[in-house]
Amino acid sequence: MRLKTIRTPLAAAAALLAVLAGAPAHAQETEPVSGDVVAAPGLELRGRFAEERYDVWANVLGLKPHGGEETLVVYCIDIHTPLDTESPYAEGDWEESEVANLEEVRWVLFSGYPSVGAADLIEAAGAEVNPDWSDEEAAEVAYAGTQAAVWHFTDGWDLLEDNPVKGGNNGEDEAVLAVYEHLTEEPGRVPDPSEFTVDLEGEESASFKDERFGPYTIRSNAGPVELSAEGGRLETESGDEAQSLKDGEQFWIVLDEGTNEITVEGTAAYDLPVGRVFMATDDEALTGDPANPMTVGDSQKLILAQPREGEIPAEWRFALDAPESSEAPKPQLPATGSSLSIAFAAGLALMVGGMTVIVLGKRRKAAADL
Repeated sequence: MRLKTIRTPLAAAAALLAVLAGAPAHAQETEPVSGDVVAAPGLELRGRFAEERYDVWANVLGLKPHGGEETLVVYCIDIHTPLDTESPYAEGDWEESEVANLEEVRWVLFSGYPSVGAADLIEAAGAEVNPDWSDEEAAEVAYAGTQAAVWHFTDGWDLLEDNPVKGGNNGEDEAVLAVYEHLTEEPGRVPDPSEFTVDLEGEESASFKDERFGPYTIRSNAGPVELSAEGGRLETESGDEAQSLKDGEQFWIVLDEGTNEITVEGTAAYDLPVGRVFMATDDEALTGDPANPMTVGDSQKLILAQPREGEIPAEWRFALDAPESSEAPKPQLPATGSSLSIAFAAGLALMVGGMTVIVLGKRRKAAADL
């Protein structure tokens, strides 16, 4: 922590503000996840590299983490290498995997199956779900179209427009191609977790009026911020309780009687972007150095497709004094907050620490003392 003194000129006097701020919080390091690969039959796709034909099975792949019950949906990001079903897989770095186009692949996984349900994805792509398909068959189609799009960006592979599913029938050809084109034609961008922030603005312009301090403005690119307070309450402009605010929305502080301190807590929850890479290893490496469990060999690389929930916690603590006398109009000491930005470190860590900002506003002297 460091202590920084700021002098803020007011209309008739200078107010002294002491701002005590903690160092920025970073994501906590997490142990790499390891698990066993499972595979179910899928659809055989017809495609090519440039002018060379290359057909491949889009088997439905899953990863069952060690010590967990849920099987996670994963995709192949290494079309030329066979899947190693005998070895465990462990989480590694994207750079270590040496696979290209992470931004585009993230977009495909975020917008494809299972982030979007099978039927919803097929219909969003402009195709039809055959009413005779079972849920498993619809999932195979959505998975195959998503896998084809992943290979397009990681390996430069293109799905054939003419009969893309070998032996496909009952609408499989049309649906797989539609999903593939839907996910590759105009890929968007999914923010990296390190770019998510929660911030508070208003320290330069907030004032005391009608028994409350404000306004303060929420800044969040991670979704709505759930708010709570201890030592007072938070209000919207109309006087309603401020519980959940979006980016750009404002709140005012009303202190409890007999106190001049308040703690405001905020939490932004979001779906953690996908993109965690897994590579084959061995049992000996998993029990050895956990920082580098990878082994070199011909084994297919996989990427996690399912988003997970994440949160960004924020906390602001204020010491605020209302003017001691209202007999004559005087310039008011702004109710001071301090902007807070809590960002994730690069990668997909699921937990962050909080950052506390304490703002102390010294009591103004009475008019006779100024």
